[in-house]
This record gives sequence, structure tokens and C-alpha cells, in this order.
Amino acid sequence: MFDATALMHRCGVGLAGICVAVCCFHSACAEPAAAGRAVDAGLRRLAAIQVVNGPNAGSWDCPQPAYRPATAALVGLAFLANGSTPSEGPYAAEVMRTLRYLLPRMAPDGYIGQGDPSGMYIHAIAMQYVLGCIGMTGDPTMEAELARWCQRGLAVIEQAQTIRRTPAERGGWRYTPTSNESDLSVTSWQLLALHAGRQCGFDVKEEGISDALAFIRTAYLPLEQGRGGYVYRPGISREPEPSVTGVALCIRAILDKPLDTQTAATLKYLDSFPPSWGGEQYGQFYFLASFYLAQGMFQVGGQTWEQHRSAIEEVLVTHQSGDGHWPFPPDDAPQSRLAGPAYPTALAILMLSLDRHYLPIYQRQRQLYGQ
Repeated sequence: MFDATALMHRCGVGLAGICVAVCCFHSACAEPAAAGRAVDAGLRRLAAIQVVNGPNAGSWDCPQPAYRPATAALVGLAFLANGSTPSEGPYAAEVMRTLRYLLPRMAPDGYIGQGDPSGMYIHAIAMQYVLGCIGMTGDPTMEAELARWCQRGLAVIEQAQTIRRTPAERGGWRYTPTSNESDLSVTSWQLLALHAGRQCGFDVKEEGISDALAFIRTAYLPLEQGRGGYVYRPGISREPEPSVTGVALCIRAILDKPLDTQTAATLKYLDSFPPSWGGEQYGQFYFLASFYLAQGMFQVGGQTWEQHRSAIEEVLVTHQSGDGHWPFPPDDAPQSRLAGPAYPTALAILMLSLDRHYLPIYQRQRQLYGQ
């Protein structure tokens, strides 16, 4: 008999956890075979190159050591997105190893982005992974530790938002917990971490989420011919960018009121940037920008998502290497390579796994909940 209460406790994400369990039963049959094989090959490759011994056990090699926690968390999310947990699934050992790697990296003040000038990215990505593991370890002692860890980490995000900013940047976040600036990219990651925390039952301040959504709305810029996009930094940036437009579309679909009349204009703007292997529209950060765009299109759903999914799947499947990993496009910034070879593979898998619905933070909540 279906025990909803037990399932909620196991998943640690309330109603969203139930939706994961229900949706995943229907995902495999609808998934294109080529994309499914690509995901499986990518997961095998990631498992094969995980560090299993020494002080960095549970992570993946990174030329920039400060990026290692973020890369580990993204790879961990790729495993979670395909059904493995710290206690179950074909990659349970890798998921648990990653969890044990991340937990000691949190500083006493709750921050896990120390050592890097863009550490709030690292912090929010790590938060999403650990929050995704709550309720799934099978170890009551570890569950209590995870709860304390996440409570401190969420407090860092909320406190960073209270730093005094100009009216144009109020409500957002930027690279460090003490920054008085904001941008849409960093803000989106913090919002998703807060969203994950709220799903897990933590006391997340609604005012903070409302203020952040108001900040994102101010980034919208109408263009000619019925188009519109979002700028990277409201009040400072003068031109919309495809990647931040995609992430704004995603965040507003998940957390904001039903998509408004700006959505049609936004989609018309994004029609000019179909998926490709590199190109100016990605700003030299191909996988992160593609991830943002795919998330936005997925949240819109329908024919919009079907067309985008078909195109991005073709691009990614075509450019996957024989051993299962994804390389960087030639025009990617050298900075991307500092995150290590596991980074593009993890993001490619996350893009190809959206329809599996295993990650509650990315589900189409209004469609699922009937709101």
C-alpha cells in the first residue's frame, strides 16, 4: 500500500518528494534512446574518475582547488538526478562519498565558498546537493548532522541578502557573502538553494524570496519587434543576455506567479539563439549558459521544451566523447577548464535528465500541483 507519510520522511522534501517518486516511474519510456545511453555513459565515466582515497576522497580533480566542492556537488546532483541516493541506487557509494567530502568543508560561520572570490556560487551549489540528500542516508546520526549543516548554510544566504545595496540591486546576491552588489546568475543559485531548503522543511524567510523575485523582475528589458530579455545586472547592464534570460525564465516559472505576458516576448528573443556547440550567445561559458537555457525552456514546457530538448540533445549526444565524458567547445573561456573535466559532463547529464523529475528543485511545480 502507498504510504505517503513514510515517503515524505524518506525523501525529506515533503510533497515534492512524492512528486519525484510518482514521476520517475513514467520517465524511462519517454526518454529518447540516444540521450539515455549518453547519460548512462556519462554517469559511468564520472564514477570511474571519482577520487576515492586521500583528503579529497569523494571529489573530482580540479586544476583550481577552490572549485572542487562545486564540481563535486554538481556531479553529485547528476547522480541524484538519475535516481541514486546516499543509500540506494547504482551510484550510492559515489553519492555518499561526495556527501562525506562536502560536510567538513563548511567553515564555522556556515560558509562553504571560502577561498574563492566567487564563493557564493560554490556555496549555493553545495547547499543544493546536501539538501538533496536529506532524508535519504538511512543514518539518523548523519541526518541530524545534515540538518545542522544546512541550517547554517541557509543562514549564510539569508544574511548575505541583507547587506545594504542600491535600490536597483536590492534583493539579490553576488560573489561573496559581504558583497553590496547583485547579479541574476548568482541570485538564481541562491534562490534555488532557499527553495530546496523550504522543500526540506527549513524555516526560510518568505520576504527574502519575494525580494529576490522583485529584483529579477526589474532585470526585464523590452526590445523591438515584440521581444524582450533579461539583463545580467539591473541598473548597470544595458543589453539582455540569452543565458540570464533563460535562468530568469526558469526561476520565475518555479517560484513566481504564473508566467505573464513577458514570457512570449522572452521566448521570441530566445528563438534567435538555438542550441549549438559553442557560439557568441554563450559568452564563453557554454555548459553553464546551456544549463540555464535548458532549465528555462523545461519550465515553460510544451512544444517550447520539446523543440529545445530535441536540439540540445542532438548537440550533446553528437559531441560526447567515446569514454562518456564531454569536452569543452573550442571557444570556451580558459576559466571553465579550472573546474576540471567532470564539470562539463555533470552539466550535460543534468540537461539530459530534466524530464526524469528526480530533483524536486527543478520540477514543474505548478503543473504538478495544479496551482
